[in-house]
Amino acid sequence: MSYWEPRWVRKEFKSHGIAVVTCVDLSTSLILCPLCSSISIEDLCPEGREGNMPVTDSALFVSIEDLINHMRTHWHTKKYKKMKVPVAREASEESEESLLRQFTNDKPARRK
Repeated sequence: MSYWEPRWVRKEFKSHGIAVVTCVDLSTSLILCPLCSSISIEDLCPEGREGNMPVTDSALFVSIEDLINHMRTHWHTKKYKKMKVPVAREASEESEESLLRQFTNDKPARRK
């Protein structure tokens, strides 16, 4: 039985005017998303050393372009999460009472 033994190293990528520092596996060349990884980059691939910690539930990418497109989705979700939804104002007691009076004073129309 074979299994994957990652050899993570820290690397900086530059593409589309964006610089990303993340971990890359030397055996498979897979690139880790630094934003959605459950393990910090400092623990996974320490500066100047190789790390061999396995990762689960983290997004891995083949190219830097794929990683940047994925990271843009993180930006969009954060942007939309920060949008404030206006809270409806509660009606004052006076307006509620006048509304109730309007409905109680109105008699239902009788059908002929």
